[in-house]
Amino acid sequence: MPRPNINSNTKPPRSTPMHLLTEDLLGMSEVPPLLQKRVNVSTVWRWANRGIKGNKLETIKLGGKTLTSQQALTRFIETTA
Repeated sequence: MPRPNINSNTKPPRSTPMHLLTEDLLGMSEVPPLLQKRVNVSTVWRWANRGIKGNKLETIKLGGKTLTSQQALTRFIETTA
């Protein structure tokens, strides 16, 4: 009898991971002022947690803070538009 896959709850790796040394990091509250439309910071959190059309805003946790990058934001907007 085959053993159940213990790692079935792990998330698959992202296809375009953020690279800490090459991307410009932003706090979640820094994202809304960069956008042309008025967006609340809770919307940015929703993009990171739930996503839109199956795409999520890439984030990392660093020092207890959740961060994204300008490049990740650009990729997110391009894939959801």
